[in-house]
Amino acid sequence: MIELRLITEKELEEALRLEQQCYVPEAAATREGFRYRLEHYPGYFWSAWSGGKLLGITNGIRTSAWSCGDEMKGEQQDEEEGDNFCILTVAVAEEARRQGVGAMLLERLVSTCDRAGHHAIILMCERHLIPFYERAGFAYVGEAASSHGGIEWHEMRRTPHIMEHLTK
Repeated sequence: MIELRLITEKELEEALRLEQQCYVPEAAATREGFRYRLEHYPGYFWSAWSGGKLLGITNGIRTSAWSCGDEMKGEQQDEEEGDNFCILTVAVAEEARRQGVGAMLLERLVSTCDRAGHHAIILMCERHLIPFYERAGFAYVGEAASSHGGIEWHEMRRTPHIMEHLTK
């Protein structure tokens, strides 16, 4: 059974190790970046666990930007009152991949963003992950201007029906 829950301060190092296993060193978040995300956006830092083992994480920052760039990955270019959300991490342990863990985490983060009324959720991903994000309701925007970590990134965006939020 997989349990989804918000990450805690004491689990942050374990989450950072998972991030570093999933991304090349130049693209992985720093300890300071993870700490910042946990301190400023704790309700968006989700984790997946099974039998006490961390299987996956997802997190990000609020922003008013409509696209991602290198500035999102380096020094935090967030805006705590921003109407949009930029996903910075979706990482799944190698042994748990292709078992739905990433999809569950992404669905939980998207529903958190939807409940918060964000106008858009943006992210950058590698080419092979485009279909994964499309299945989750993200639209392909195009090749990103960013080459963070020496990777060819592609921008994706999900814009929920804003009118539904306004009429509730």
